[in-house]
Amino acid sequence: MRINERVVQLNEKETNRNGRYVLYWMQMFKRTSHNHALIWAIRKANELKLPLVVYEGLKYYYPWASDRLHTFILEGVEEKRREFERLGIRYIFYLQKDESSPKNTVAKLARDAALIVTDDFPCFIIPGHNRRIAKRAEIAVHAVDSNGIIPMSKFEKEEYAAYTIRPKIKKLLPSYLKPFAEETVENDSTNIDIDASFETVVTADGIAELVSQSDIDHSVKPSPVYHGGTANGRERLMKFVEEILPDYDNARNKPDRDGSSRLSAYLHFGFLSPLEIALAVQDADAPQESKDAYLEELIVRRELSYNMTRHNPKYESLAALPDWVHKTMRAHADDEREVTYTLEELEAGLTHDELWNACQREMVLTGEMHNYVRMLWGKNVIAWSRSYEEAFETLVHLNNKYCLDGRNPNSYAGILWCFGKHDRPWMERPVFGQIRYMTSGSTGRKFDSKKYIQWTKMLG
Repeated sequence: MRINERVVQLNEKETNRNGRYVLYWMQMFKRTSHNHALIWAIRKANELKLPLVVYEGLKYYYPWASDRLHTFILEGVEEKRREFERLGIRYIFYLQKDESSPKNTVAKLARDAALIVTDDFPCFIIPGHNRRIAKRAEIAVHAVDSNGIIPMSKFEKEEYAAYTIRPKIKKLLPSYLKPFAEETVENDSTNIDIDASFETVVTADGIAELVSQSDIDHSVKPSPVYHGGTANGRERLMKFVEEILPDYDNARNKPDRDGSSRLSAYLHFGFLSPLEIALAVQDADAPQESKDAYLEELIVRRELSYNMTRHNPKYESLAALPDWVHKTMRAHADDEREVTYTLEELEAGLTHDELWNACQREMVLTGEMHNYVRMLWGKNVIAWSRSYEEAFETLVHLNNKYCLDGRNPNSYAGILWCFGKHDRPWMERPVFGQIRYMTSGSTGRKFDSKKYIQWTKMLG
């Protein structure tokens, strides 16, 4: 395993040779297997002949913090605690509930650490976390990329589109699409004497109470469909591989059917590794065209989005779009909109378009939106907003507030795609200019839209 090419030291400080343990600050890769950051932390601990301590925290004030996101994360905590205990590793979880809760917990644990290892994730709040700990810590901080099958470092600049990154991925993939070699700690840390008085005990029965005590948005309820943790992710993966994948090439764009993987939330929160998923798909008893179709999404499209957020610091704005899009938006900025809706109307699904309202209902009620209609959802918001900037802000807000897989490179790339990112110019139209256009009428005819609409009405 060529793990070194996934590791970057975030500061110029030295390893503390008097440290009592190596500290792994788990932020995004919330799993005990197929985790390059954990493997690196184990290796460094063994090299230094020290035990390993794993810390995971959950703040109350991260953007869009809600019952839905909190619950999904907490549902994986008890499982990790048991698994880390089996591996001989002390695992500390801390839920910061409100302003009065203890602060600077990572810094407290770092005082006795020899080295900090953490997750290298290219967007949302994680880069800021990593910059701050690298500056404040008195010891070396290593960030490790376990986001994709191919290390992000293999692509030195932003790729223009799927067609530019695909041949590079195809060339590299045989070297990386291989079974994962796990490693074990040489020094057990489960009974280590450590000041972790702030630690939060999480049990399945106690999650609802912990969430209710947190100063977060309680209006976004937990998903009744998707539940966090690696075990739940693997259960869905098994169902997908055995029952859905054989017909994936035909069914994936039909939201009226259970024809897609629905693994994106587990990928976003790191409960599942894309490598574990890809290997399961590769070994599945399914037609090659279905395997290829899914791996295109899992590897090429997904890693294109990570490439964008890693190399384009403007990914949270329309400034990330190519020049031809800016040109066409300037030409059509003042085009008359046939209808406009407020954020409140859109959030409540109160438009004239029943299919769009159904998409919104699915997202609000379940925490997911089928990827095929997600494109239509985004395009219509562009048509119904007073400006392109307003449309973008609306899409980011709604997606990140309600979707379990929001706040992710895939989310930002998908929203920007609606505006022409990773796409090409199309036929000139009002409002859209040369940006690709979609309608509910043509989209809805490609599947049983009435069945899908009715299903979403039954959710609430």
